[in-house]
Amino acid sequence: MGLQKNLFLLGFFSFGFQSLNAMNLAEELKQVGYVEISNSEHEREAFDALYADFDALIDFLQTNRAWKDKLYNAKERFIRSNDRNYYSTDFFGFFDESKIEKRGQISFYYSSHFHEFIDSRYPEFKEAPEILRFFEACLKIQKPYHDLFDAAATELGIESIFASKYGHSPILLKVVKYLPSYTPITPHYDGSAFSLFLDSTDNQSLLFSRYKESYSMNDFSKAERKIPNSILLIPGTLLTQFSYYPTPHIVLQNGTTRYASIAFAMRPNYKVQKYNYSPLPNFIQDTPQK
Repeated sequence: MGLQKNLFLLGFFSFGFQSLNAMNLAEELKQVGYVEISNSEHEREAFDALYADFDALIDFLQTNRAWKDKLYNAKERFIRSNDRNYYSTDFFGFFDESKIEKRGQISFYYSSHFHEFIDSRYPEFKEAPEILRFFEACLKIQKPYHDLFDAAATELGIESIFASKYGHSPILLKVVKYLPSYTPITPHYDGSAFSLFLDSTDNQSLLFSRYKESYSMNDFSKAERKIPNSILLIPGTLLTQFSYYPTPHIVLQNGTTRYASIAFAMRPNYKVQKYNYSPLPNFIQDTPQK
């Protein structure tokens, strides 16, 4: 464990990793549900620029149905390619749920291989700068975090989960815009190996709980952030076979427009296993009526 700890600290050196207490990573994930890391890779301005590019993309796709269809068709072709298997998911591209009751959100799932797929097979996308600018912004944001995910897996002794011809963890970057109509119902578990909460324009609305046999609303609370400009790492469902159970979380409603960025470490060529997880509370039904 001493060697693993040194590797973990070395891997996080550029991120200013600081342990919040005497626990190692495995204990902290199991007992607290998350680990806080100081992120020196991106300043506030980088995420503000990303969200501005995302707004430009949203406006472009909502007013140009032909380009929205082109992007969707490219996604459908990508998920039939071999590169899709590196991510073990079909979640890619643009999801507009702004008109769906209680969903009230718009998101994009970006991967560098989807980006390369479009660059190499769809030269006409050069005529849509709104799409290309957003892709470049996503690439810049996600690029530093392969080492972080690899180091976390090494510290836990499960580094083989990311073994592939690419030599590092596959990252799926989610950029999401929550609209005032967004209404959360239940917390959820992420279908990832690790999830890294990179940024939110409203950290106060993000609640976590460590994994338990049963939950109530009172089990969920804000992360106790002690490091400036910090990011949060949690386990997802793809680590269950190693007895690391997923951390449930929820973004509360606050009646405003806000944004967030999350990087998911996926598992290459992995067939998702079915597990029965603890049921999660309904935040609407369990909220006392005034």
